[in-house]
Amino acid sequence: MNRILKTILFAAAVALAGSCDNAEYGVGGVRAFFSEGTVSAGVNGSVVTLGENGSDVSLTVSLTDRADKDAVFRLVVDETVLDTYNREQSAGYDMLPADYYDLGEDITIQAGQYSAEPAAIHLSRLPNELSGTPLALPVRLEKVSGSVDPTPLTSTYVFAIQSVLVNDLAQYTGASGLRAENFNGSFPAGFTVEVRFQVSNTANRNRDVFSNGNCVLFRFEDPQSNQGDVMAHSAVQFQGSPAYINPDPLVGFDVNKWQHLAYTWDGSTGILYYNGSQVGTKAITSSDVGGGSFPMASWFGGATGDGGHSTGSQWWIGCKILFTEARLWSVVRTADQIANNIASVSTDSEGLEGYWRINKVTYKENADGSYQFDDLTGKGHPLVSDVPFVWNEDVSSEDTETAWK
Repeated sequence: MNRILKTILFAAAVALAGSCDNAEYGVGGVRAFFSEGTVSAGVNGSVVTLGENGSDVSLTVSLTDRADKDAVFRLVVDETVLDTYNREQSAGYDMLPADYYDLGEDITIQAGQYSAEPAAIHLSRLPNELSGTPLALPVRLEKVSGSVDPTPLTSTYVFAIQSVLVNDLAQYTGASGLRAENFNGSFPAGFTVEVRFQVSNTANRNRDVFSNGNCVLFRFEDPQSNQGDVMAHSAVQFQGSPAYINPDPLVGFDVNKWQHLAYTWDGSTGILYYNGSQVGTKAITSSDVGGGSFPMASWFGGATGDGGHSTGSQWWIGCKILFTEARLWSVVRTADQIANNIASVSTDSEGLEGYWRINKVTYKENADGSYQFDDLTGKGHPLVSDVPFVWNEDVSSEDTETAWK
């Protein structure tokens, strides 16, 4: 699907340019800028979704006043623009490789004219190995000839590439058994846990979403019976030792829909997020989370145990499960980072310690009859299980719900 970026009408752009400060547009001098770049004080950008044939986007170069000679410009890629954009947006985009874009020819604004025709940029379809990686094309306007210089800020723009990730995912009925034994992570200064998932019911309590085998547990728990629109046991609770966090006010996860859970701890405070929004927070001491020690990492009934406090497979009986984008971080992700990176994240992101998609691409069978899903970070923490599953094919990262197999 192509998303044609909306351009600002020239008259409005000139009016806005005239209202901006002198440092940006100069005093008494003509400056060049992107009409699309006058929306805010930061580096502007738009999301582009690539289709089967890639996508065509455009930028319109305009002047703050007419020039008496032709002004010629070109588009260049500038990684420092992306660095600024990532910082301002709390994003984590990587540079789009040069093989996958065409910036077109030089752009000429003829003498006496205010603007050029929109400059076309072609973005090519991404190969499978880049699908799911957050990529962006940071563009800067550069003078080729003439007397007009680009503005410092509104002559930069970032196209954020929306990759639609299509996976064959492992679908479980009952506990997954998936765990990374001997994960042996130590994050005393803080950490983040997050996962995207869909479940078929909330008919039982004590279902563990994640356990580190120590003092960090996430489980479906409250309320103990239906409360209005909140279904019984639909709220996922952070359980430490002994501190815990429930969403406040109480809200639960819907069944048969894709949703996202995240939790951060910064050394003193825990924050619980549902679908990118903060739903609960509380003071959490180091002892509450075992000093940030992660001996293991288990997901959706992956913890071993005797069936007691959220462990053992008995809690998940009769429930279908799909999950992906399971991640552990040794850094405290911001609220914006969590909300902006639900569908995918770069595998080499700072502080990413474990990353699993539970898909066919990362799957392999072991000689002992077990199977595993590889750790996308390359740090060697595969999730291993001997519980059978079925493949649910062609699940898109844009899906809001997936039909069960």
